[in-house]
Parts: sequence; C-alpha cells; structure tokens
Amino acid sequence: MPINALNIRRARPVVIIAAFLLILLVSSGCYNTKTGEVKVGGAITFDLPVFPKTGSHAVQIFSEMHYSPAYRSQEVPRILPPEGSVPITGAEVKVLDIDKLKTLDGQVHSGSYDAVESARVYAVNCQVCHGQTLLGDGPITTLNSARGDGSKVYDGAIPVNLVSERVTSLSDGEIFGYITWGGRPGLAAAAREKESTAIMPQFGYLLTEEQRWHLVQYIRDQSR
Repeated sequence: MPINALNIRRARPVVIIAAFLLILLVSSGCYNTKTGEVKVGGAITFDLPVFPKTGSHAVQIFSEMHYSPAYRSQEVPRILPPEGSVPITGAEVKVLDIDKLKTLDGQVHSGSYDAVESARVYAVNCQVCHGQTLLGDGPITTLNSARGDGSKVYDGAIPVNLVSERVTSLSDGEIFGYITWGGRPGLAAAAREKESTAIMPQFGYLLTEEQRWHLVQYIRDQSR
C-alpha cells in the first residue's frame, strides 16, 4: 500500500473523533460559534477555529484577526500615535497660541518644496472636503447617503474656501496652525486640552511638519 494512502487511512479515525468532539461541544453549548471560545466546566477554556453559521468562509482560522476592531480611512475613532511618542525625525514643538503662530515662518522648508508632490498630498488628504480647485466644494458636500432618502453623507458646516480672502489674509503660520490642529475649532480644542469634535482631522498627527508647510505654499500658489 502506498505511504500516502496509508497515512490517510490512519488519519481518518483522528478526523472522525475531532468532528465528533466538535459536534458534542456545539450541542452542549460549550463552543461559541462567533469567537471559537470553548469552555468545559468552569476550569478549562481554550480557542478553536471559528465555524460561522453564515458567510463566504467555511472555516476562519484566525478568529482573533476577524473579530478585532478595525477602522477604515477617515472613520472615527481615529487611531492616533501614543501620547508622548516622538517620530524618528525628532519632536515638533507644539504651538497653540495664535499670536505665536502668526510669527512662524516655513521658509526653512521652501527649498524642498515640490509642487507635484504637494498636489498629491492635497488630493489625498484635503480634496474630499475642500475640492479640486480649493473652493470648498469637495465630493463630501454633494455625496448622497446610502439611506436612499435624498439626504447627504455630510450635513455639517461647509468646508472653507481656501482661495478666499478669509484664508489669503492669514499669515503662513496661521494657515499652518489650522492645518496642524484641524481648523479653528481644532486649534481651540487643543489649546483647552480637549478632544476636537471638528470633522477636519488634526493633521499634525497625520502629516509631517514639512508636508504641512508645503501645503501652506501649495495653497498660496493656487490663490495667485
């Protein structure tokens, strides 16, 4: 008899016993079909692969990954770096005072400015709200919700027109501060050590200091 066939025949009793034990655990209420957790009596607890009642997968081996929390892009709650963590490029000095922000100068980053790369950073992070031409008419302002009742996905304040006098009259440091802390509401919340409720993310956690200064220069270029 071939070795493979012999191994299969020897494995059959093990498979049958395992299937019988699983059926026994399920029928006795010891096996949780959602998490794979098995409790025998009050002293024994272990995990088995998950056998869901519905779904496209008959067996999900990595049950802990399937049931762990996951967040899509821009979905709350936003996962931020641990408090006090420092990037490999060094810690950035946090400026929350508006008068101090007015004095900031991003010229140190102007030499590395790349208009094409800055346009890409804008498209990825800002365009959905502020629009392709920075007028504050991004897709989020017109996108219909999935409810089918004519309502919009977003019904909050209209995103700021970045080429309007409201923005062009600001100093570079102010624009940098609003990008960093999530607009005026985000800056005000950070100054009070409160969590921001504004839809605009605090990009100080998402973009490097250089990228944010380059966005300031990109906005200036588009305003001319």
